[in-house]
This record gives sequence, structure tokens and C-alpha cells, in this order.
Amino acid sequence: MITAYATEEPIDYLALYKTFIDQDDDRSGTVVSHHGMVKRPGKQIADFSGVELIPRSTDVNQRLAGLAAETAQRFVLNQILVVHRIGRVGPRDSVLLVMVSGATRDRCLAACSFLVDEIKKEAIIQLTERP
Repeated sequence: MITAYATEEPIDYLALYKTFIDQDDDRSGTVVSHHGMVKRPGKQIADFSGVELIPRSTDVNQRLAGLAAETAQRFVLNQILVVHRIGRVGPRDSVLLVMVSGATRDRCLAACSFLVDEIKKEAIIQLTERP
């Protein structure tokens, strides 16, 4: 199962983790997650007040889902969840949640890292620090 979307709402990572685990099956031996938050100092503005997360196209959910589907096939995964915030968020706010499940930890670790790296390229959602 692949679930991928952008939201202006805060990410309830604990509820999403429980749902992810509940809908997984016995083919999975590993779940790997990445919970990304806004950190300081910033890359461009050391003491920013917040960041703006701007979709780079109108089909952001489809692009996130496409990337997740490509990753699932490439790494032979059972399940993927990608949730990315959009809009204005502050320091320490959750920005990105990626969860993957599969048979082995090597595939899951590699897949999670791959997904996060691809998303951080900002081709789908751009992050801009605001003073």
C-alpha cells in the first residue's frame, strides 16, 4: 500500500505510525521511519522565524505518490507512507514523515534514505526560510 500526500495540517506522527503498523501484514520484518523537523540555524537565514513550504506544481500529491511507487518497486517494499507539510511552519515543527516496511532492514533503510534524499532535492516542494 502506498499513501503519499501534502498537507497544511500538523502531522500526527504517532497516530500515523499506529495506523501504518495496524495495516501492515506478516510479510514485513522491518519498519523504518524518518521524522523530519525544522531545525535552526537555517541554511540561508541563521535565526529565521519560520519556513514556507511551497508546492512546485499543482499535482504535488501525484508526484509524491509517483516517487513512493517508484521506490516501492525499486526496493521491493510492502508499504510506504509519505506525508509532507506545506504552508508556513515554525522551528521544531514536523515537516516530513516517511515510513517504509518490507522484508529486510537493508532494503527498508536504503529505501527510506532514498525517499528522503529525493524529497529534499525540493523538486516537488520547495523550502524557503523567512526572517
